[in-house]
Amino acid sequence: MDIPSKHVFEALSDKGVDKLHHSNSVATACQFLRSKSLLSRGTVERIGITQTPQASDDLDRRYSIWFDVFMDSVDIHSRARRANVYGPVLFVFDISLIDRNGTGRLWLTKLNPTKWSGKAEAKRWFQDKKDIEANFVFGQFDQMLVARHCGGELPFGSHLKKIVLDDPNYENNDGIDAYSMAVGALRLAMQDAGLNIPIERRACRQGCACRQYWKSDRKKLRLMFDPKI
Repeated sequence: MDIPSKHVFEALSDKGVDKLHHSNSVATACQFLRSKSLLSRGTVERIGITQTPQASDDLDRRYSIWFDVFMDSVDIHSRARRANVYGPVLFVFDISLIDRNGTGRLWLTKLNPTKWSGKAEAKRWFQDKKDIEANFVFGQFDQMLVARHCGGELPFGSHLKKIVLDDPNYENNDGIDAYSMAVGALRLAMQDAGLNIPIERRACRQGCACRQYWKSDRKKLRLMFDPKI
């Protein structure tokens, strides 16, 4: 159910949400920086630029959310002590990104779309501000903010505060460090767009399993860190 952006902003702020997050691959993140916008999967495909395939792509098409832009209320990697499956690049925005008319009306999931099968709309989406106030749980990963009325493109302007980048501690056969390569690609994309956003090397919490995750699947690591530029 679509909800006025001001209502979403007020309800989430009251719940303690002060930042919004979006994770993706290095290649896709570079496209966002060059566009100075978060772009939906469908928009990137339509305009014919590079993006990394995601396991959720078929579901996004099936549920007609292919042209929507998703954000999280928390840093899932830090909170769960594991790599984010959507990618090693985390964009961190201040929540005032949605406190403006350009976002249009917003939607907020109650369940991750991977759990939508057989569920009624009221089980999939928050219905209004009162529903958010009563049932939104800060840090619940299933509850994602979705921009569905922005034409598949959400300009972030000055609201992108920093980028947090995983360091998988990996060098390829040519001795190229994956983290350094990713930083270089992100910096180049910023230069193309006239941006200067801080990049932080992720400092993991004790017990984080991200390095084991990247070590266990080198194909996935290369897919997520390769800038393809």
